[in-house]
Amino acid sequence: MNQKIRTAQQIRRAYIDFFVARGHTEVPSAPLVPAGDQTLLFTSAGMVPFKEYYLRPDNLPYTRAASVQKCLRAGDLESVGKTLRHHTFFEMLGNFSFGDYFKQEAIVWAWEFVTEVLQLSPERLYVSVFHEDDEAYRIWQGEIGLPAEKIFRLGKKDNFWGPVGKTGVCGPCSEIYYDTGEGKGCGKSDCAPGCDCDRYLEFWNLVFPQFFLEDGGHYRPLEKPGIDTGAGLERIAMIMQGVEDNFQTDLFEPIVEAVIGKLPSGGERDQEAVMGVNMIADHIRALTFTIAENIYPSNEGRGYLLRRILRRALTRLHTFGITEPFMYKLVEVVIGLMKDAYPELGGRQEEIEKIIRAEEKSFFRTLKEGRERFQSLVREIRKEGGGEINGDQVFLLYDTFGFPFELTVALAGEEGLQVDGEGFERAMQRQRLRAKRGSTFDSTGEEIIDMKEVSQGTASEFSGYEELDSRAQIRSFRPVDKSTRKDISWESPAGIAYEVIFERTPFYATAGGQVTDGGWIDIGKVRCEVREVIKRGADVVHLVEPEIENFELEKSLPENKMATLRVDKAKRLAIAANHSATHLLHAALREIIGGHIAQAGSLVDANRLRFDFNHYQAVSLEERQLIEEKVNGWIRDAIEIRTAIMGYKEAVRAGAIALFDEKYGEQVRVVKIGDISTELCGGTHLDNTGKIGLFLIVAESSVAAGIRRIEAVTGAAALAHLHQIQVRLEEAGSLLKVSSSEVAGRIRSLLSDIDDMKKEISKLERGEAVNELDALIQAGRDLGGMKVVYGRISVKDVGALRNQADLFRDRVKSGVALLSIPCNGKMQYVVTVTQDVVEKGLTANGLVRELSKVVGGGGGGKKHIAQLGTKDMESEGKVFEALPGIVERLISG
Repeated sequence: MNQKIRTAQQIRRAYIDFFVARGHTEVPSAPLVPAGDQTLLFTSAGMVPFKEYYLRPDNLPYTRAASVQKCLRAGDLESVGKTLRHHTFFEMLGNFSFGDYFKQEAIVWAWEFVTEVLQLSPERLYVSVFHEDDEAYRIWQGEIGLPAEKIFRLGKKDNFWGPVGKTGVCGPCSEIYYDTGEGKGCGKSDCAPGCDCDRYLEFWNLVFPQFFLEDGGHYRPLEKPGIDTGAGLERIAMIMQGVEDNFQTDLFEPIVEAVIGKLPSGGERDQEAVMGVNMIADHIRALTFTIAENIYPSNEGRGYLLRRILRRALTRLHTFGITEPFMYKLVEVVIGLMKDAYPELGGRQEEIEKIIRAEEKSFFRTLKEGRERFQSLVREIRKEGGGEINGDQVFLLYDTFGFPFELTVALAGEEGLQVDGEGFERAMQRQRLRAKRGSTFDSTGEEIIDMKEVSQGTASEFSGYEELDSRAQIRSFRPVDKSTRKDISWESPAGIAYEVIFERTPFYATAGGQVTDGGWIDIGKVRCEVREVIKRGADVVHLVEPEIENFELEKSLPENKMATLRVDKAKRLAIAANHSATHLLHAALREIIGGHIAQAGSLVDANRLRFDFNHYQAVSLEERQLIEEKVNGWIRDAIEIRTAIMGYKEAVRAGAIALFDEKYGEQVRVVKIGDISTELCGGTHLDNTGKIGLFLIVAESSVAAGIRRIEAVTGAAALAHLHQIQVRLEEAGSLLKVSSSEVAGRIRSLLSDIDDMKKEISKLERGEAVNELDALIQAGRDLGGMKVVYGRISVKDVGALRNQADLFRDRVKSGVALLSIPCNGKMQYVVTVTQDVVEKGLTANGLVRELSKVVGGGGGGKKHIAQLGTKDMESEGKVFEALPGIVERLISG
């Protein structure tokens, strides 16, 4: 075995170097959240960042690419840790061709790398091909020289990829397997590549995207087929390091050892414990990388999946007897292993640890509440003589209290109870269907958009950094209306608009949070207003609206196909001012709030800027003022803003901030503002901070768990905002009959007067309500020394009614009270019981369940106090009449 290539980092480097030497461009890993792709929660394969390149393989920045891509999948979550094959987070080595080379080169290079660079023995290698792919079979047998017994023809399930939706790009594939030995096999006589056991480990997949599946089921051959290689780094590392599974490689072993060192058993591990430790090691990698990209645990979307991953790991730790935060301590181990390959992790360790630790504390609090609910379920089941927790009950624990299924099984085992796993799965399936119906993530196929070509040559070169006016040749166009572009929201005088692609353009296409430029394009003698500029693959598409009726672009084209493009200068400068101010705001946040601040989204247009960032609490008024002072100080300093083109890794090493929701190429544009800010950015900027003029924060808010938003204005918009505030202040002073400087003091005085009046009113109401409560207590029924009280109390809301319930428990030694008020179109009831009644087994929430059967409605609460609401405004008589009988039945039962 080649001793020089052994570690994961050596494998990464060898792979990239091999394919760069064969004409491929090294492309850095794209983010885990696919940019602009709503069909995927996460980047799940190396080809995801290049999907559009396969659909439109013309006018691309490169036709050959190689990458090591971060990936995350959760479809096989339950299998993680149990097999050699399954991970949530993993790295995929990939080499790609977009209409360049095809099967011959892909197969030959794959075999060359595997046998000559990695020096794997051909005796241990097998391949599979799609059973109809004679071309791939011929190359493996004729060119590579593999004997027929080493080439397996497999069906569509194993060796055909795609499409992602009902239609789209797809094609056969060919896989390389490594024989791990008979000891890993299933023992069946027909065990071979494609078997579900662990003997034949598939580690290299050559996908041949050569078809487009159409609506009618026809596989249309692509004019320019491509190559999509996916090779699993973890599996190759296992093979090269000669270990038993992925979790013993240098990618996992230090994490595994850190977990084992925490186990109370001192490291003794049976097979079940091994699977648990492996699962924890896997999950902390996924959590570290996702949180580093500003994806946080929450109750929806990607955040929900992260929370589920974390709680699966915490559940397993709980079964090991670990009941305090521990997972966050593993972040340092993960970053230590991965920071050479992903240097951006280094600056995020403290923030990632903080977020995971907070989630762990929350989980253990939830666990305590859930245990109480679990014990309540156990008592109910035993009372009814049952021996199983049904699927709906298991799902309730899972969905409401965050109890993973495995934890319920473990706790049920301690109580001698069975768990209805099939029923739980049915409940989960119902939830998946509900989520699918409400989700914005779907699996629709990609559409190939046909543009009419009118000239040939390079297209979509951006010239907008150097010029705002340009003459350029039209390359292609298509007419669009509301049937083809449902997002068009204006009425065009021509009744139609056009999408146009030029050889070059000064118009900035919407990207990186910055909106498109405005302006005009003259085609022939007709002026068209630019409504939108977007990127579609490598093309810059201009959506233009003619200013005359009955316009036909093709008939208006001059012979040379040239057009004049003019960017709206005032709008461009306003956008540039806001974009440069955004970089200053980012720098000020990191300086004043903390170095953990990272951009989580932005919007830059001509009127304002919006900046989303990771932070777990509101930015205080004092902090906002410090930020404004800092940014305006930099503006007054009139600092030069410079841009430069350099290599991605060189830029990151130099301290440039890379944004995780952007996809970067080998060469990147760096925007540097003195010694204050250095960011990778393709947007348009001013050349000096002094031209921003003025910076004002107008709003600060929360937009998601752990994400804050600041909105701000600059220049003329900032001055207009100040004028507006001044006008409102003068108006308020006029209404209050004081000067503008005295408005705040006058308002405080009025509020104090209002509070005094409210207290006086409340005192009067309370006295009346107490008298009513005393009268109800006097009139209450006696059941064996226990007072049963019911009736309406004259208070204004449910909060005041609950206060009366608390007063009841203070005044009555033993009793039950049911108090009511009509409120907001409903009849509201509050039930309360004294402690001795609870000890007899009668609780307020139990009474609410029984009473809801009488009048409908719903509610809940705790042992001593609970609430019930119903739309039946005539229900009081029924409820009051039923209460004594229900109390008597439950006490005696």
